[in-house]
Amino acid sequence: MSQILSISTVFNYIGYIIIAIIVLLFMVLIHELGHYTAGKLLKFKINEFSVGFGPKILQKKKKNGELITLRAFPLGGYCAFEGENEDGVESSEAFNNQKPWKRLIVLFFGAFFNFLSAIIFSFILLLSSGYDLVQVQNVSSNSINYNYLQSGDVIYGIDGNKIDFLSDKYMPNLISLEIEGNYPTISENDEVSFEFTSSDGKDYRMVTRAINYNVKRDGKEIIQAGFVNVIYDENGKYSGWSMLSTNTENQLEFSIATYKYSFGEALKESIPFTCKWAVKVLKIFGQLITGKLSITALGGPVTTINMIASYTQQSFSYLLLLLPLIAVNLAVFNLLPIPALDGFQMIFVLIEWIRKKPVSRKVINAVNTIGLFALLGFVIIVDIIQFII
Repeated sequence: MSQILSISTVFNYIGYIIIAIIVLLFMVLIHELGHYTAGKLLKFKINEFSVGFGPKILQKKKKNGELITLRAFPLGGYCAFEGENEDGVESSEAFNNQKPWKRLIVLFFGAFFNFLSAIIFSFILLLSSGYDLVQVQNVSSNSINYNYLQSGDVIYGIDGNKIDFLSDKYMPNLISLEIEGNYPTISENDEVSFEFTSSDGKDYRMVTRAINYNVKRDGKEIIQAGFVNVIYDENGKYSGWSMLSTNTENQLEFSIATYKYSFGEALKESIPFTCKWAVKVLKIFGQLITGKLSITALGGPVTTINMIASYTQQSFSYLLLLLPLIAVNLAVFNLLPIPALDGFQMIFVLIEWIRKKPVSRKVINAVNTIGLFALLGFVIIVDIIQFII
Protein backbone atom coordinates (compact mmCIF):
# COMPACT_ATOMS: atom_id res chain seq x y z
CA MET A 1 0.00 0.00 0.00
CA SER A 2 2.82 2.40 0.91
CA GLN A 3 4.47 1.66 -2.44
CA ILE A 4 1.26 2.61 -4.26
CA LEU A 5 1.08 5.83 -2.26
CA SER A 6 4.72 6.56 -3.09
CA ILE A 7 4.11 6.07 -6.82
CA SER A 8 1.02 8.27 -6.58
CA THR A 9 3.07 10.97 -4.85
CA VAL A 10 5.73 10.83 -7.59
CA PHE A 11 3.16 11.16 -10.38
CA ASN A 12 1.43 13.96 -8.45
CA TYR A 13 4.73 15.84 -8.21
CA ILE A 14 5.41 15.25 -11.90
CA GLY A 15 2.10 16.99 -12.56
CA TYR A 16 3.31 20.03 -10.63
CA ILE A 17 6.62 19.92 -12.54
CA ILE A 18 4.61 20.10 -15.78
CA ILE A 19 2.68 23.10 -14.40
CA ALA A 20 6.00 24.75 -13.48
CA ILE A 21 7.39 24.21 -17.00
CA ILE A 22 4.21 25.67 -18.50
CA VAL A 23 4.58 28.73 -16.22
CA LEU A 24 8.19 29.22 -17.33
CA LEU A 25 7.20 28.76 -20.98
CA PHE A 26 4.47 31.34 -20.52
CA MET A 27 6.99 33.83 -19.11
CA VAL A 28 9.33 33.24 -22.05
CA LEU A 29 6.42 33.64 -24.46
CA ILE A 30 5.57 37.02 -22.89
CA HIS A 31 9.20 38.15 -23.21
CA GLU A 32 9.56 37.11 -26.85
CA LEU A 33 6.13 38.53 -27.62
CA GLY A 34 7.49 41.90 -26.48
CA HIS A 35 10.30 41.73 -29.05
CA TYR A 36 7.87 40.47 -31.68
CA THR A 37 5.28 43.21 -31.05
CA ALA A 38 7.83 46.03 -31.16
CA GLY A 39 9.39 44.54 -34.29
CA LYS A 40 6.06 44.35 -36.09
CA LEU A 41 5.12 47.91 -35.09
CA LEU A 42 8.46 49.27 -36.30
CA LYS A 43 8.42 47.30 -39.61
CA PHE A 44 11.26 44.85 -38.86
CA LYS A 45 11.34 41.65 -40.90
CA ILE A 46 10.85 38.65 -38.59
CA ASN A 47 11.92 35.20 -39.79
CA GLU A 48 10.88 33.08 -36.81
CA PHE A 49 9.11 33.32 -33.48
CA SER A 50 10.12 30.34 -31.36
CA VAL A 51 9.26 29.10 -27.88
CA GLY A 52 12.03 26.79 -26.73
CA PHE A 53 15.30 25.64 -28.26
CA GLY A 54 16.44 22.54 -30.08
CA PRO A 55 14.54 20.36 -32.57
CA LYS A 56 11.20 21.60 -33.85
CA ILE A 57 8.07 19.95 -32.46
CA LEU A 58 5.42 22.12 -34.08
CA GLN A 59 5.74 24.65 -36.89
CA LYS A 60 3.36 27.00 -38.68
CA LYS A 61 4.30 29.24 -41.58
CA LYS A 62 2.39 32.50 -41.97
CA LYS A 63 1.54 34.08 -45.32
CA ASN A 64 4.32 36.64 -44.93
CA GLY A 65 6.89 33.86 -44.50
CA GLU A 66 7.24 34.06 -40.70
CA LEU A 67 7.69 30.75 -38.87
CA ILE A 68 5.95 30.15 -35.54
CA THR A 69 7.65 27.18 -33.86
CA LEU A 70 7.56 25.17 -30.66
CA ARG A 71 10.88 23.46 -29.93
CA ALA A 72 11.92 20.53 -27.76
CA PHE A 73 13.66 22.30 -24.87
CA PRO A 74 11.23 24.72 -23.16
CA LEU A 75 13.78 26.71 -21.15
CA GLY A 76 14.01 29.70 -23.44
CA GLY A 77 12.95 31.03 -26.80
CA TYR A 78 13.74 33.67 -29.37
CA CYS A 79 12.40 36.04 -31.97
CA ALA A 80 14.69 35.79 -35.02
CA PHE A 81 14.92 39.01 -37.02
CA GLU A 82 16.19 39.19 -40.59
CA GLY A 83 19.95 39.82 -40.64
CA GLU A 84 20.16 40.16 -36.86
CA ASN A 85 23.52 38.41 -36.63
CA GLU A 86 24.91 39.42 -40.02
CA ASP A 87 26.53 42.43 -41.63
CA GLY A 88 25.83 43.57 -45.18
CA VAL A 89 22.21 42.42 -45.48
CA GLU A 90 20.59 44.56 -48.16
CA SER A 91 16.96 44.43 -47.00
CA SER A 92 15.76 47.71 -45.47
CA GLU A 93 13.62 45.61 -43.11
CA ALA A 94 16.66 43.80 -41.70
CA PHE A 95 17.44 44.32 -38.03
CA ASN A 96 20.88 45.93 -38.39
CA ASN A 97 19.69 48.28 -41.13
CA GLN A 98 17.13 49.87 -38.82
CA LYS A 99 17.88 53.07 -36.92
CA PRO A 100 19.54 52.57 -33.49
CA TRP A 101 16.57 54.00 -31.54
CA LYS A 102 14.27 51.47 -33.20
CA ARG A 103 16.58 48.58 -32.33
CA LEU A 104 16.81 49.79 -28.72
CA ILE A 105 13.01 49.77 -28.46
CA VAL A 106 12.79 46.24 -29.89
CA LEU A 107 15.48 44.96 -27.52
CA PHE A 108 13.90 46.73 -24.55
CA PHE A 109 10.37 45.50 -25.19
CA GLY A 110 11.08 41.92 -24.11
CA ALA A 111 11.83 43.04 -20.56
CA PHE A 112 9.11 45.69 -20.79
CA PHE A 113 6.46 43.05 -21.53
CA ASN A 114 7.72 40.97 -18.59
CA PHE A 115 7.38 44.04 -16.38
CA LEU A 116 3.85 44.75 -17.66
CA SER A 117 2.88 41.14 -16.96
CA ALA A 118 4.38 41.48 -13.46
CA ILE A 119 2.08 44.47 -12.84
CA ILE A 120 -0.94 42.39 -13.91
CA PHE A 121 0.18 39.44 -11.76
CA SER A 122 0.77 41.82 -8.81
CA PHE A 123 -2.74 43.21 -9.20
CA ILE A 124 -4.19 39.67 -9.12
CA LEU A 125 -2.04 38.77 -6.08
CA LEU A 126 -3.00 41.85 -4.03
CA LEU A 127 -6.68 41.47 -4.92
CA SER A 128 -6.98 37.73 -4.26
CA SER A 129 -4.45 37.01 -1.52
CA GLY A 130 -2.77 40.22 -0.39
CA TYR A 131 0.86 40.20 0.60
CA ASP A 132 2.25 42.56 3.21
CA LEU A 133 -0.44 44.27 5.29
CA VAL A 134 -2.27 42.58 8.15
CA GLN A 135 -5.99 42.71 8.98
CA VAL A 136 -7.53 41.97 12.37
CA GLN A 137 -10.08 39.18 12.06
CA ASN A 138 -11.28 38.69 15.60
CA VAL A 139 -10.88 40.42 19.00
CA SER A 140 -12.71 38.70 21.85
CA SER A 141 -13.48 40.20 25.26
CA ASN A 142 -10.56 38.43 26.97
CA SER A 143 -7.97 39.78 24.51
CA ILE A 144 -5.35 42.25 25.71
CA ASN A 145 -6.37 44.43 22.75
CA TYR A 146 -10.11 44.35 23.43
CA ASN A 147 -11.56 47.88 23.08
CA TYR A 148 -8.34 48.91 21.32
CA LEU A 149 -8.09 47.01 18.04
CA GLN A 150 -11.27 46.13 16.15
CA SER A 151 -12.24 43.44 13.70
CA GLY A 152 -11.53 44.80 10.20
CA ASP A 153 -8.63 47.05 11.28
CA VAL A 154 -5.77 47.01 8.78
CA ILE A 155 -2.39 47.24 10.53
CA TYR A 156 0.05 49.02 8.20
CA GLY A 157 2.78 49.98 10.67
CA ILE A 158 4.05 50.01 14.25
CA ASP A 159 4.59 53.33 16.03
CA GLY A 160 5.00 55.22 12.75
CA ASN A 161 7.34 52.66 11.19
CA LYS A 162 5.37 51.48 8.15
CA ILE A 163 5.33 47.95 6.79
CA ASP A 164 7.58 47.91 3.71
CA PHE A 165 8.71 44.61 2.17
CA LEU A 166 11.41 46.42 0.16
CA SER A 167 13.25 47.02 3.44
CA ASP A 168 12.10 43.68 4.91
CA LYS A 169 9.84 45.56 7.31
CA TYR A 170 6.97 43.22 8.09
CA MET A 171 4.70 43.38 11.10
CA PRO A 172 6.50 40.67 13.16
CA ASN A 173 9.97 42.22 12.91
CA LEU A 174 8.59 45.77 13.33
CA ILE A 175 7.05 44.71 16.64
CA SER A 176 10.35 43.06 17.62
CA LEU A 177 12.28 46.23 16.79
CA GLU A 178 9.84 48.29 18.87
CA ILE A 179 10.20 45.96 21.86
CA GLU A 180 14.00 45.72 21.58
CA GLY A 181 14.17 49.52 21.52
CA ASN A 182 11.83 50.16 24.45
CA TYR A 183 11.50 46.96 26.48
CA PRO A 184 14.67 44.86 25.99
CA THR A 185 14.71 43.48 29.54
CA ILE A 186 12.37 42.85 32.44
CA SER A 187 12.73 44.82 35.68
CA GLU A 188 11.71 44.14 39.26
CA ASN A 189 8.89 46.70 38.97
CA ASP A 190 7.29 44.97 35.98
CA GLU A 191 4.11 43.06 36.67
CA VAL A 192 4.41 39.53 35.32
CA SER A 193 1.12 38.44 33.75
CA PHE A 194 2.01 34.85 33.02
CA GLU A 195 4.80 32.32 33.62
CA PHE A 196 5.46 29.07 31.78
CA THR A 197 8.11 26.43 31.19
CA SER A 198 9.04 25.38 27.67
CA SER A 199 9.42 21.79 26.51
CA ASP A 200 13.21 22.04 26.95
CA GLY A 201 12.78 23.00 30.61
CA LYS A 202 13.48 26.73 30.34
CA ASP A 203 11.40 29.23 32.33
CA TYR A 204 9.76 32.23 30.68
CA ARG A 205 7.72 35.20 31.89
CA MET A 206 5.22 37.42 30.07
CA VAL A 207 4.78 41.13 30.63
CA THR A 208 2.02 43.13 28.92
CA ARG A 209 3.57 46.17 27.21
CA ALA A 210 1.94 49.18 25.54
CA ILE A 211 2.50 49.62 21.84
CA ASN A 212 1.16 51.93 19.13
CA TYR A 213 -0.38 50.40 16.01
CA ASN A 214 -0.73 52.33 12.76
CA VAL A 215 -4.21 51.33 11.67
CA LYS A 216 -6.54 51.95 8.74
CA ARG A 217 -10.09 52.00 10.11
CA ASP A 218 -13.18 53.00 8.14
CA GLY A 219 -10.99 54.52 5.43
CA LYS A 220 -8.97 56.65 7.87
CA GLU A 221 -5.38 56.23 9.03
CA ILE A 222 -5.04 56.49 12.81
CA ILE A 223 -2.53 55.73 15.55
CA GLN A 224 -4.20 53.23 17.87
CA ALA A 225 -2.77 52.49 21.31
CA GLY A 226 -2.77 48.79 22.13
CA PHE A 227 -0.81 46.04 23.80
CA VAL A 228 1.50 43.12 23.14
CA ASN A 229 2.66 40.41 25.54
CA VAL A 230 6.47 40.38 25.67
CA ILE A 231 8.21 37.13 26.58
CA TYR A 232 11.42 37.19 28.65
CA ASP A 233 13.76 34.29 29.36
CA GLU A 234 15.03 33.21 32.76
CA ASN A 235 17.78 35.84 32.55
CA GLY A 236 15.25 38.62 31.97
CA LYS A 237 16.17 39.18 28.32
CA TYR A 238 13.68 39.66 25.49
CA SER A 239 12.84 36.34 23.85
CA GLY A 240 9.70 36.93 21.78
CA TRP A 241 6.20 38.34 21.77
CA SER A 242 2.57 37.32 21.48
CA MET A 243 -0.69 39.13 20.81
CA LEU A 244 -2.56 36.49 22.80
CA SER A 245 -3.32 36.89 26.49
CA THR A 246 -2.05 34.58 29.22
CA ASN A 247 -4.86 32.18 28.28
CA THR A 248 -2.81 30.53 25.56
CA GLU A 249 -5.33 27.70 25.09
CA ASN A 250 -7.95 30.09 23.70
CA GLN A 251 -6.62 30.77 20.22
CA LEU A 252 -9.87 32.47 19.17
CA GLU A 253 -9.34 35.45 21.44
CA PHE A 254 -7.34 37.28 18.79
CA SER A 255 -6.61 36.47 15.15
CA ILE A 256 -5.11 38.25 12.17
CA ALA A 257 -4.74 37.45 8.46
CA THR A 258 -3.07 38.90 5.38
CA TYR A 259 -5.12 41.85 4.13
CA LYS A 260 -6.74 41.42 0.72
CA TYR A 261 -6.72 44.70 -1.17
CA SER A 262 -9.90 46.11 -2.69
CA PHE A 263 -10.11 46.39 -6.48
CA GLY A 264 -9.22 50.09 -6.41
CA GLU A 265 -6.40 49.60 -3.89
CA ALA A 266 -4.91 46.69 -5.87
CA LEU A 267 -5.10 48.73 -9.07
CA LYS A 268 -3.38 51.67 -7.38
CA GLU A 269 -0.69 49.64 -5.61
CA SER A 270 0.16 47.12 -8.37
CA ILE A 271 2.70 49.42 -10.09
CA PRO A 272 4.53 50.55 -6.88
CA PHE A 273 4.44 46.94 -5.66
CA THR A 274 6.10 45.73 -8.88
CA CYS A 275 8.66 48.56 -8.86
CA LYS A 276 9.65 47.69 -5.29
CA TRP A 277 10.25 44.09 -6.31
CA ALA A 278 12.40 45.27 -9.22
CA VAL A 279 14.49 47.38 -6.82
CA LYS A 280 14.71 44.41 -4.45
CA VAL A 281 16.01 42.19 -7.26
CA LEU A 282 18.65 44.81 -8.13
CA LYS A 283 19.67 45.01 -4.46
CA ILE A 284 20.12 41.23 -4.40
CA PHE A 285 22.32 41.37 -7.52
CA GLY A 286 24.33 44.12 -5.86
CA GLN A 287 24.81 41.95 -2.77
CA LEU A 288 25.97 39.06 -4.96
CA ILE A 289 28.54 41.26 -6.69
CA THR A 290 29.88 42.66 -3.40
CA GLY A 291 29.93 39.22 -1.78
CA LYS A 292 27.32 40.07 0.86
CA LEU A 293 25.13 37.28 -0.53
CA SER A 294 26.33 33.77 -1.32
CA ILE A 295 26.02 32.18 -4.77
CA THR A 296 23.89 29.51 -3.08
CA ALA A 297 21.08 32.08 -3.04
CA LEU A 298 20.85 31.77 -6.83
CA GLY A 299 19.16 29.12 -8.91
CA GLY A 300 18.92 28.26 -12.58
CA PRO A 301 15.91 27.07 -14.60
CA VAL A 302 15.90 23.60 -12.98
CA THR A 303 15.88 25.17 -9.51
CA THR A 304 13.16 27.59 -10.62
CA ILE A 305 10.99 24.76 -11.95
CA ASN A 306 11.54 22.74 -8.78
CA MET A 307 10.68 25.77 -6.62
CA ILE A 308 7.48 26.50 -8.57
CA ALA A 309 6.44 22.83 -8.35
CA SER A 310 7.19 22.58 -4.62
CA TYR A 311 5.36 25.77 -3.66
CA THR A 312 2.41 25.04 -5.95
CA GLN A 313 2.11 21.57 -4.43
CA GLN A 314 1.76 23.16 -0.99
CA SER A 315 -0.87 25.65 -2.13
CA PHE A 316 -1.94 27.12 -5.46
CA SER A 317 -2.03 30.51 -3.75
CA TYR A 318 1.80 30.44 -3.69
CA LEU A 319 1.71 30.43 -7.48
CA LEU A 320 0.02 33.83 -7.35
CA LEU A 321 3.05 35.15 -5.46
CA LEU A 322 5.62 33.44 -7.68
CA LEU A 323 4.18 34.80 -10.95
CA PRO A 324 5.00 38.51 -10.34
CA LEU A 325 8.35 37.58 -8.76
CA ILE A 326 9.46 35.49 -11.74
CA ALA A 327 8.22 38.11 -14.22
CA VAL A 328 10.10 40.90 -12.42
CA ASN A 329 13.25 38.76 -12.22
CA LEU A 330 13.13 38.10 -15.97
CA ALA A 331 12.60 41.80 -16.72
CA VAL A 332 15.52 42.96 -14.58
CA PHE A 333 17.86 40.10 -15.47
CA ASN A 334 17.43 40.57 -19.23
CA LEU A 335 18.36 44.26 -18.99
CA LEU A 336 21.65 43.55 -17.21
CA PRO A 337 24.80 44.14 -19.31
CA ILE A 338 25.62 40.42 -19.49
CA PRO A 339 26.66 38.81 -22.82
CA ALA A 340 23.82 37.01 -24.65
CA LEU A 341 21.19 39.11 -22.84
CA ASP A 342 19.20 42.06 -24.20
CA GLY A 343 20.97 44.57 -21.98
CA PHE A 344 24.33 43.65 -23.52
CA GLN A 345 22.97 44.00 -27.06
CA MET A 346 21.61 47.43 -26.15
CA ILE A 347 25.09 48.57 -25.12
CA PHE A 348 26.47 47.79 -28.60
CA VAL A 349 23.58 49.64 -30.23
CA LEU A 350 24.25 52.66 -28.01
CA ILE A 351 27.97 52.54 -28.91
CA GLU A 352 27.02 52.48 -32.60
CA TRP A 353 24.61 55.38 -32.12
CA ILE A 354 27.29 57.49 -30.38
CA ARG A 355 30.22 56.74 -32.70
CA LYS A 356 28.04 56.67 -35.85
CA LYS A 357 29.65 53.39 -36.84
CA PRO A 358 28.57 49.83 -36.00
CA VAL A 359 30.77 47.45 -34.05
CA SER A 360 31.91 44.48 -36.14
CA ARG A 361 29.23 41.81 -36.15
CA LYS A 362 31.95 39.15 -35.85
CA VAL A 363 33.14 40.72 -32.59
CA ILE A 364 29.60 40.96 -31.21
CA ASN A 365 28.78 37.36 -32.20
CA ALA A 366 32.03 36.07 -30.69
CA VAL A 367 31.41 37.86 -27.39
CA ASN A 368 27.78 36.69 -27.35
CA THR A 369 28.74 33.08 -28.08
CA ILE A 370 31.36 33.04 -25.33
CA GLY A 371 28.95 34.81 -23.01
CA LEU A 372 26.14 32.39 -23.80
CA PHE A 373 28.27 29.33 -23.00
CA ALA A 374 29.59 31.02 -19.85
CA LEU A 375 26.02 31.87 -18.80
CA LEU A 376 24.82 28.32 -19.47
CA GLY A 377 27.76 26.94 -17.52
CA PHE A 378 27.06 29.28 -14.63
CA VAL A 379 23.36 28.34 -14.62
CA ILE A 380 24.24 24.62 -14.58
CA ILE A 381 26.69 25.16 -11.70
CA VAL A 382 24.21 27.07 -9.53
CA ASP A 383 21.56 24.42 -10.21
CA ILE A 384 23.98 21.66 -9.17
CA ILE A 385 24.91 23.61 -6.04
CA GLN A 386 21.22 23.89 -5.10
CA PHE A 387 20.81 20.12 -5.25
CA ILE A 388 24.06 19.43 -3.36
CA ILE A 389 23.49 21.74 -0.38
